[in-house]
Amino acid sequence: MFQCTNVDHIAINTHDMEATLQFYCGVMGMRLARTALTPDGRRHYNVQIGGGTAFAIFDGAKPSPDGVPHSLNHLALVVATAEEFDEAYKRLQNHGVKVTDIIERSYGKTFYFHDPNGIRLQIE
Repeated sequence: MFQCTNVDHIAINTHDMEATLQFYCGVMGMRLARTALTPDGRRHYNVQIGGGTAFAIFDGAKPSPDGVPHSLNHLALVVATAEEFDEAYKRLQNHGVKVTDIIERSYGKTFYFHDPNGIRLQIE
């Protein structure tokens, strides 16, 4: 029997690649690692999160109607220190991103927010 060792990447769809890249690379400070085209000509970009982890963004999705949930519950991103946690919280607020209050959990602090596509993100 084979055994999976980790998740290689997660892929999200977007209807606005420029706003999505600005959010992840500009606001969140991630790095565009690779660009490609799908066989049908849509853009397929990989964004480097850090620590060797990346996710894929596929262009050409239709916007979800208001009130229609996404099938992805959320993507949790880990920061290394309490200082980076506070920096992330302030940076997102300074860029006009609505963030939840900081939640104290048994394993530490966390908060949630959404990307330009309505995908729920978590910093912990």
